[in-house]
Amino acid sequence: MPEMMKAAVTYGMNDIRVEQTAKPDVPEGSIRVKVDTCAICGTDRRIYTKGDYRAGYPVIIGHEIAGVVEAVSPGVTSICEGDCVVVAPGHGCGYCRMCQNGHMNVCTNPHPSLGYKLNGGFAEYIAVPEHIFRLGFVNRIPDGLSMEHASMSEIIACCINAQTNVKVKEGEVVLILGSGPAGIIHAHLSKFAGARKVIVSQRGRYKLDQAIRLFPGVIDVVIASSEEDIYSRINEETEGAGPDVVFVCAPSREAQEQALSIVAHRGRVNFFGGLPKDDNIVKLDANALHYKEYFISGASSSLPEGNRQALALLADKKIDAGKLISHRFSLDDIHKGFEAMENNNFIKIVIKP
Repeated sequence: MPEMMKAAVTYGMNDIRVEQTAKPDVPEGSIRVKVDTCAICGTDRRIYTKGDYRAGYPVIIGHEIAGVVEAVSPGVTSICEGDCVVVAPGHGCGYCRMCQNGHMNVCTNPHPSLGYKLNGGFAEYIAVPEHIFRLGFVNRIPDGLSMEHASMSEIIACCINAQTNVKVKEGEVVLILGSGPAGIIHAHLSKFAGARKVIVSQRGRYKLDQAIRLFPGVIDVVIASSEEDIYSRINEETEGAGPDVVFVCAPSREAQEQALSIVAHRGRVNFFGGLPKDDNIVKLDANALHYKEYFISGASSSLPEGNRQALALLADKKIDAGKLISHRFSLDDIHKGFEAMENNNFIKIVIKP
């Protein structure tokens, strides 16, 4: 009989079952980690509640992982049993042109993604795929940083990747569409880069008020677009110039189109949030792009160095992970974690196997 472990297995839309499954073997050239904390990402929510064409059911989802190295493969010397680590979902092959140029996040021959087709972190143990370990997506947690707080490093690393693509400059105005955890992190990173004003907007006011209360000095202005005209307000806040940088953190085609129409001349727009496959075509005014000379970038996952930078920001308390985490649930209660995401009062939810 194989050794067993507890895991939350997603069998399809709205079908997640906490059950006993075989404890995974240690992959050749890699490690097995005993999971302490795995945070719920918006991607996990989508795979569970709406389905995702990239997911292979049944699968253990979850990719924002912190835990303790429980076993190592023979020949592995860079990590030892007992090390506290975070595991990020790098899917690069390591050999294609993009990977060789340091852009494993946009690998042209990618492995299946962790938590989509490869089993992820909503389990007592995870066998870290060899390519993830080989490419540097397993990193030690700095002394003094808790597992729970370290699990926030993955989403921060994704935001760091997006920030690298637009490079906020000293004195610029940044608009963030979406006040979830990614929007809050982008506000922090924009301030670190020297933004003089950070504006956060979304439809409802509750989460905006929560964000500005929890993170004073990071978010300067909030705009509830269901209550006031965002164009008039942005015009007022930017003296008619428009925001220099816009991060679209909402998975919304309308928000992406809004960003393109509101950005300043020679400004930069980053589509941080992906769109559903059945609503992913964005209308673009080619003349506005031509005459305003603005720039559009995407943001796909993270890079190893970004994960290490994220851990350093957390260890130095430049980003207060304690304020990001609003709810905690055991693995047995993972359903309650997903239910909590339907309410307005959540920021980041963690699962404790």
